[in-house]
This record gives sequence, C-alpha cells and structure tokens, in this order.
Amino acid sequence: MMITAGLVACGGGETPTEETKPISNSTEEPAAAPVAEAPVAKKDGKALIEASDCRTCHKDDTKLIGPAYMDVAKKYENTSDNVKMLAGKILKGGQGNWGEIPMAGHPNLSEEDASAMVEYILSMKK
Repeated sequence: MMITAGLVACGGGETPTEETKPISNSTEEPAAAPVAEAPVAKKDGKALIEASDCRTCHKDDTKLIGPAYMDVAKKYENTSDNVKMLAGKILKGGQGNWGEIPMAGHPNLSEEDASAMVEYILSMKK
C-alpha cells in the first residue's frame, strides 16, 4: 500500500495530459514561412547627376570641360563591364581618355549611385 501511495503522489501511472506534459528544452523555433523579397528599385541616374556637381564639367550634347554625355555613350557600349569601369572612373577620377584635363574622383558616391549615373549616360546613345 505504501508503494501505491508513493506512485500516486509522484504522478506514477498517470498518462500526461496537455497541462502536465513536460516542456521541451529544444531551442528550435518553428519554421517560418518564406518571405518574398521586395523588388529593388533602380536608382534614377539622371536625378543623381542633377543633384551632383557633374554639370559643372559635362553637358548632354556639347563638350564643356569634360566630354558630352552623348559622346561617352557613342564611345562605350552599354555592357556591365563598361558600366563597372566607368563607375570606377567616377569614383576614383581619371585622365587621358578625353584629353589632358583630369576628372576629379567622387569617393563620397556609392558604387550603386555611380553605376546608375553611368547607365543613364550610356542610355543617351543615338
């Protein structure tokens, strides 16, 4: 009889219910449903150019201090390699491709912004 009292007092012989089931120590969280990524808005290269100092040296169709954007578009095909190379020139500066006057670098621009500017310029090809 003592054994039975001990088993009942300790919960022996009972089937656990929802309330009495042991809590899992697992650190796994339930799998979350996949979240669709929002489309990335493409930067407006024209607006970025207008907001910068680019127009001090460049015009769309006439050489100023630097080449006209349309001349750049005629010289370079719109490829990812050319966009990357020209964006690098915007960021670091350059000299020699369009004359002796150097273009100052613009290290405060992001690579993404410089690329958007180049893509806009290369889209001016007629």
